[in-house]
Amino acid sequence: MKKLFGVIIAILVLAAAGVTGASYWSGLQAERWYEGALAEGSKSNIKLSTVRYQRGLFSSQVVTRVDVARLSEGSDPGDSDLSFAIRQDIYHGPLPLAGRDVPGIPMVWTGAVVRATLDPDSSAWTRELAKWYGNQEPVIALSKIAFDGASDTQITMPPLTLNDVEEVQSLQFSGLQGQFQVAAHSTAVQGHLTVDRLEAAGKPEAVSEAEAQPVTGGGHVTLSGLTMTVNQRKGAFGLLFGESSFKIGELRAQDQTSGAPFSMTGLSMTGSLSQQNPQQVAGEMLINASQITVDQQSGTGRLHLALRNLDGSAVEQLQQWQQKISSDPDNPQALSELLNLVKALLRGKPELTLDTQANMTQGDWQGQLILNFQDFGDMSVLQGPAGLLAVLEKGQADVAASKTLAETVLMDTIREELLSQVEEQDQPASEDAVQNMAMMQANQQLQELTSAGFIRLEGDRYKAAARFEGGKLFVNDQEIPLMPSANRDESIPGEEMPVEPTRP
Repeated sequence: MKKLFGVIIAILVLAAAGVTGASYWSGLQAERWYEGALAEGSKSNIKLSTVRYQRGLFSSQVVTRVDVARLSEGSDPGDSDLSFAIRQDIYHGPLPLAGRDVPGIPMVWTGAVVRATLDPDSSAWTRELAKWYGNQEPVIALSKIAFDGASDTQITMPPLTLNDVEEVQSLQFSGLQGQFQVAAHSTAVQGHLTVDRLEAAGKPEAVSEAEAQPVTGGGHVTLSGLTMTVNQRKGAFGLLFGESSFKIGELRAQDQTSGAPFSMTGLSMTGSLSQQNPQQVAGEMLINASQITVDQQSGTGRLHLALRNLDGSAVEQLQQWQQKISSDPDNPQALSELLNLVKALLRGKPELTLDTQANMTQGDWQGQLILNFQDFGDMSVLQGPAGLLAVLEKGQADVAASKTLAETVLMDTIREELLSQVEEQDQPASEDAVQNMAMMQANQQLQELTSAGFIRLEGDRYKAAARFEGGKLFVNDQEIPLMPSANRDESIPGEEMPVEPTRP
């Protein structure tokens, strides 16, 4: 009996030692995973840095700084108002026993479980968000890390209701739910994120009776049916091929200052990258809007942008260049390196296609632009604006718009300019007078463009067709001189390039 009891004790000791050793090994693996995720996440204008990493036997505590680079030149990424810090509790596997009393930590066989939250004291906006949520954590990301480094992450933001808080009159937020899976070595990523509804109203700005001014501010925004999805897999040239999308079911906004409402339904934006052939890749972006209403104007719209014949190796090198310049923006060799990469990209003769369509209350619009590029040869061609044409091998543009739409858009543009001039000069002018003047100028400009041959009126539609080939530009089959003629006397003052098409 004593021998059996001793064997049992020995087995338990060995098991405890095994679990302890496995947990220690899991901690080392989790730290390597963290370092890899840090390096991968820093390949952009977002800089990730470790503030503190305390590794224990069964768990580790980490604080990571997220610095979002500003768009302005010469700014310090750390000065950005969007920068913040993340707190991460890493529970080592193979069973995350250290997190058994933490809500949401699954007791499953895995390499590690990471619970990430915002550091509320890391920035002004995180302090404000923490104040709004009170005792709740605003954001929780729970990641299960497999032994090979693959991860499965769930992101949640709880619902939030605010009334009469600082500048917010009311806020109703349904919460956020998301889940993303990343394969080992980041060879694939897929997932989604959703927000059912967000409605917010701002407080009107207080105005004293002596000022006798209308109340300003107090805008109202409603957003519903927001979804983001990604499904990408690493392929040739180390690029992620696949698709990502962003959709909004409905968006409504109104500013009480202007009173101009804006609404949009059925907005979708989809981007994709695919391998076109063994040497080249192609990228596309499609934007659709089922209905857009701005003030009294409404309609539908569609935009399709495609880039084809892109050299895959050059695209990969451009990504590496972007990562390098984000960490070293003052590199004196950056521009020359970029030009060499652009030349490599142009050797494959890339093609850009842009298709646009719109159906508005006043009429419809259709446009297509096709540009074919080529290697520009000697770098010296870029020293002057005219040399940039050497990059363009050929191009074609076709535009057609209903007569009513073209006239209305042009007249509204001129009307806004006239109103601005009236305000600057402080000269009284009636609304009817400004409207009539805008209508007259719009008709005059359209007549001049038609007489010059830049546009054609066919039935109830204005049309224009342009093409560039062999270094020459044609609009409606009439040549537009791009450069001064070779026999022009440069010493003659006042002689200028013609602005009208050359008649055949």
